[in-house]
Amino acid sequence: MKPEIGFIGLLSTEDILEDLAFAVKNGFDCFEIALDWKQNYYLSPKVIKKIREISIKHGIKLIVHTPYYLPTSTMLPEIKKGVIENVSKAIILARGVKSDKLTIHPGFQEMPGPAIRYCYDSLIDNLQKIVDIGQEHNVNICFENFDKPLLCSELKDYLYVLNSVKGLMATLDVGHVNTTNTKPSEYFKETRNYIMDMHIHDNNGKRDEHKCLGEGTIDFKEFFSECKNANYYGPFILELFPYENIIKGRRRLLDHWENI
Repeated sequence: MKPEIGFIGLLSTEDILEDLAFAVKNGFDCFEIALDWKQNYYLSPKVIKKIREISIKHGIKLIVHTPYYLPTSTMLPEIKKGVIENVSKAIILARGVKSDKLTIHPGFQEMPGPAIRYCYDSLIDNLQKIVDIGQEHNVNICFENFDKPLLCSELKDYLYVLNSVKGLMATLDVGHVNTTNTKPSEYFKETRNYIMDMHIHDNNGKRDEHKCLGEGTIDFKEFFSECKNANYYGPFILELFPYENIIKGRRRLLDHWENI
């Protein structure tokens, strides 16, 4: 069984339709719509319809990706309200393009030292509200692990949040995992029951670099072997830029996969 492979449009281009045309031309299975560009939150009904038609016609599964800088863990009531409204728009957009997955990020630590627990309490409360809204629209909220200085950079903290929010699922970012104290293959085994999609890229183990597979320190042969053993065949979303790296990354992913 072949893996489902796609890519995210975060830095390839600001034009979703151009990215989709690239996905169609090159036979990708999935595409993740990045809302980090402000204009993508306010797509016209005409563009939303076009995205939906292209994805259905060519069998391309869609995921929606909220901005990584969204302060999801905020404790300030006014900003909490803005976060919920912002994510609600993303959920409506997901339904408009017939996507059932929305990736969301943990937010930043706003309190020093031991007071960080208040950030986690706020994050959990906000995520539960977001998950409940997602369920009203049949959209799964997929919580992405991150690297410092965002919250949930370590496995124990990520699992704590996943276990504390009823209905919350996971987007596993393998590159972010590689900057922590846990091997990607072990991280995957501990979180497998929550994972609905993955972000794939490489780095030197010290910071987030979005290098192509094989250009950092991740043992992808070991990692994809664990995926196969657990019957996880995707989506694998390549967070690589520009287009030529996406093509190269898919080739390397398939080389690993086929030789396991």
